[in-house]
Amino acid sequence: MSVQVLNTEQAILESARRLFGAKGFSGVSMQDIAMDAHTTKSMINYYFRSKEKLFSKVFREEFRKLFTSIGAVLASDLILKKKIERIIALDFELLIELPELPIFVMSELQRNPDMLFKDLESIPIKNLFQKLEKDIQVEVKKKMIMAISPMELMMNIQSLIFYPFIARPLMINRFGMNEKSFAQLMNKRKLSLIDFIWNSIKLK
Repeated sequence: MSVQVLNTEQAILESARRLFGAKGFSGVSMQDIAMDAHTTKSMINYYFRSKEKLFSKVFREEFRKLFTSIGAVLASDLILKKKIERIIALDFELLIELPELPIFVMSELQRNPDMLFKDLESIPIKNLFQKLEKDIQVEVKKKMIMAISPMELMMNIQSLIFYPFIARPLMINRFGMNEKSFAQLMNKRKLSLIDFIWNSIKLK
């Protein structure tokens, strides 16, 4: 594959990520992406076939990057509280940029789960959960936290982060918010959620 082809394809992906993140799937046209990437709609169709396939490509890649980053945190030597802080920060940083990611993931889990699972094949999830279990046991032995399974801890973190983004259309259209105020609320929530999660397992 030539350098020119790679550059064009990458330019399309970068423009699509930026525009989908700012306006969502329905708010972006193929022409918008073509103009931003300094190419043509024909070239986008050549590389990605349709807006739906381009959207899927962008969001699957971001989903994989997120889990790879979380995996690196879980594998690190950080203490448990610092790991929780970093995972929450990683989630919010990406979701504020790409707020439609949770809805995309839920849709793909119903429509085409094998594709998502394939993207995560390189991440040793079982080993990472074993490492997290050891981190939890260290804090339990120090009588800092109650016993909790790694699966339950991660479900608590991810569900509390993902739900507001899933409910984002309702919050914006019915609760008098706009994109800016929603992002501001999520930035505040990022900070409060760290203490909320830790306090939920901390021994009084």
